[in-house]
Amino acid sequence: MPGTISPIGIGTAISHPKQASAGDPLDPFVDPGDTNAPIIFEPSPGLTGGTTEVWIIATGGADWGGCQIWVSSDGDTYAFAGTVYRGGRQGLTTAALPAHVDPDTVDTLSVDLGQSQGQLLSGTTADADAAVTLCYCGGELVAYATASLTAPHQYDLTYLRRGLHGTAVAAHGGGTRFGRFGPNDPSLFRYAYPASFVGQTIFLKVPSFNIFGQGLQSLDAVPAYEYALLGTGTNPLGNPILSGLAGGMNQDWGIVGTTNIAAADLAPIALATGLKIIIGTVP
Repeated sequence: MPGTISPIGIGTAISHPKQASAGDPLDPFVDPGDTNAPIIFEPSPGLTGGTTEVWIIATGGADWGGCQIWVSSDGDTYAFAGTVYRGGRQGLTTAALPAHVDPDTVDTLSVDLGQSQGQLLSGTTADADAAVTLCYCGGELVAYATASLTAPHQYDLTYLRRGLHGTAVAAHGGGTRFGRFGPNDPSLFRYAYPASFVGQTIFLKVPSFNIFGQGLQSLDAVPAYEYALLGTGTNPLGNPILSGLAGGMNQDWGIVGTTNIAAADLAPIALATGLKIIIGTVP
C-alpha cells in the first residue's frame, strides 16, 4: 500500500519441507566409558634425560575423549596432575612372542588394539633401528619396521628391535599389555616426581570424559592404580657413561686417556642394583 512502511525485523520465513535427519541426534553428554587400565612405567635415562619420571599410556573406547590424571601418596587425598587426550594406541598381544637376540628378524609381534580403536603405520628398517616406532610390550621396549593389518585394529609387527633403552629382552605370552608411544607423543603423559620419592608407592586415578569434553567421571567412581616408584630414569652413580649405557645408547669411548675413558671406570658398578651392561663380543 503506498505510504506504508513495514517495521524492521518483522517477516515470515519461506516455507521449506523438513529434511530427513542422518540418524539420532548427537548427545554431548554421552557416557565416555571407563578408561582402560593404564600402562604405567618408568623409562631409562636415555628417554628421560636423567630425571625421575613415570610415563602413562591411557586410552578408552569409542566415546572416550580423554582422562584426567590424579595422583596421591596415601590413597586418600588426590591432587590433579594433568590431562591425557584421545589418540593413544593400547592393546594386548594375541600370540606368544619368544625371547630373541636383537635384531629379531624371525618372530612376529601380533597385537590387538581394539580396546583403544588404535591404528599402526609401517615404518622402515631404519625407523626401527632408530626406535622411531617405539612400543611398550610387557615391560620390554621394542620397535618394528612393518605393521601388517590382519583384522580391524589387529596387526602383525615384523623386523623387531628388542630390549631397547636398556630394557630386558623377554618372552611374552598372549594377552601381554602393549602400547605404541613416542617421547613427544601428545597422548603420552609424563609425570615428573622428586628423587626423594624413589621407593614410595603412589596411587593414580584416571576419570574419563567424552569426545565432547563432557561427562567427566567423579574420582570416587573410578578405581585407583598403585605404582612403586623405582627411580629408573636417573643414573644412581652420576656417571655419564653408565647413564648412556643404561639408556641403550651407543658409546664411542675415544682414545685411551680422554675424559670419556676416565668416566668409564666401572669399579663401583656393584652399587647400581639391577644394572646390566653388555660390552659385546670380543673379536
